Amino acid sequence: MTRFTEEALRAFLDNQGGISRFWQPAADIHETGDALVIRLEVAGATTETLSVMLSGDGRHLTVSGSRGEGSSEEKLLCHQLEIYFGPFERTFEVPEDFIANRDGITATLKNGFLTIRLPERKSTPLPTRTIPIEME
Repeated sequence: MTRFTEEALRAFLDNQGGISRFWQPAADIHETGDALVIRLEVAGATTETLSVMLSGDGRHLTVSGSRGEGSSEEKLLCHQLEIYFGPFERTFEVPEDFIANRDGITATLKNGFLTIRLPERKSTPLPTRTIPIEME
């Protein structure tokens, strides 16, 4: 209970008027041969309460959402509270050398995990171009 109270107070004091940073879902990030994969633990959230956005420059992926408590049961006395509810927002930096294929990005919610796949855009070498020289 002490940890919960301390974290609640810290979240209240740290909140700068935006979305509350009371909790952030745990995340794993890895690369496969053809994609960058971000996996977040968001049990209790739904597709309606989640949002995934890639910045215009392709450098930042932001996941925001909310999860409700889901239980309307009255709690007379709490012995342990470790599960966080409410809004969250996390921003992940895309590696500098990775260029995502924006049209191929997918997000899937299954068994409490949100999996986002950013396929890598393959760069094809451009053909050599001869520049004509004009005479003035």
